Amino acid sequence: MNDPKVTLPFPREPKYGQAEKDAALKLLDDGHLSEINRGPATNALEAAFARLTGTRHALSFNSGTASLHAALHAVGANPEAGVAVSPMTWISAITAVFQAGSYPVFCDIDPDSPNITATAVAQVADECSAVLATHTWGIPARMDQLAQATDLPIVEDCSHAHGAHYQGRAVGSWGAAGCFSLQESKSVSGGEGGVLTTSDREVYERALTLGHHPARLAAELTLPELPLADTGAAYKYRMPALSAVIARQQLHSLPDRMLAAEQNLATLRQALEEYDAPVAWPEIGELSVRGWYGTPLAINVRVPDPKTLHEKCRAAGIPVRSQYEDWTQTPLLQRLDLAARYWPHLADSPYQPPSRDALPNYYKALRQMIVLKVPQVLAPDYMEQVAEALAAVLSRTVLTA
Repeated sequence: MNDPKVTLPFPREPKYGQAEKDAALKLLDDGHLSEINRGPATNALEAAFARLTGTRHALSFNSGTASLHAALHAVGANPEAGVAVSPMTWISAITAVFQAGSYPVFCDIDPDSPNITATAVAQVADECSAVLATHTWGIPARMDQLAQATDLPIVEDCSHAHGAHYQGRAVGSWGAAGCFSLQESKSVSGGEGGVLTTSDREVYERALTLGHHPARLAAELTLPELPLADTGAAYKYRMPALSAVIARQQLHSLPDRMLAAEQNLATLRQALEEYDAPVAWPEIGELSVRGWYGTPLAINVRVPDPKTLHEKCRAAGIPVRSQYEDWTQTPLLQRLDLAARYWPHLADSPYQPPSRDALPNYYKALRQMIVLKVPQVLAPDYMEQVAEALAAVLSRTVLTA
């Protein structure tokens, strides 16, 4: 008897539809692909993100990483004190801390969540100047607990969580600043790009000075402690107008795509429960809505070999997403001499390479977690096939180990 496999193709619509094509062609016809101030393309996108998050301000950048750099700079990250970060994130969310002139202090994740835990943040708060909380795989971090654990400014990395809410409040509005990526794999894409959201005018203006054009700085800077209208810091981080108009159209379709993904996940969950599959689902809490970059599932029985499990999932056609590398043990983060070549302030900083022993929940998750890609178009038959194949893989790979 053959093991069940997913035979249907992964359901998807074209990443960029007619609305995005029309917006891009109109921009080309208008002959304006670069906006040095808050032009019509960036203005429309920034206003849309401010509405999405319920914040007073939104500021566009050429990448999500640039928005993280600007946010950390704006909230006061500095060389004398670190930034509390989760190890379960993309590498540039860590190196942005270096770029902002500080250093990462790694905190463990919650035992039942892929996100940074408030308990660990509280333990290192005295040695930090800020917290960087990633809403990993679109699962909202427990922002109320983080806010109770420390008075430090919190920067939300919302790169996986467009449209997500925690306890009825949009991600990107809980902290001092929120940062969204518009890279092509994200739910809202401009090809490349990033957006910072905040309701703090000082954070907005400090972030603005890092990489936007003097034409915009002259029009918007009001704080007397920022005499930078003529120059800024000149990182040249502004977003291309083409990315802005494409991402603006992607926002229009986001609610429908989120609803389809939610229904697909419900189908998958029900089917896996009927198969009595040994998986646990991340609980996002009441009045919360998750984003859609990946769906983490914890395997409830010990996984002896995560690599083998992933290989068998892929062989069965199950849409597993690769987990992040363990950045904490890479040469860049373990060797101070190497990191200081790129960020010289580290040579005299209190930075300590992270230890595996301090991150038990993180390492358990690396062993026990798989991350599924869930389609953003309605696909009940496909999800049924995924459930059947996944239940079979788990029964043969994990339960028989």
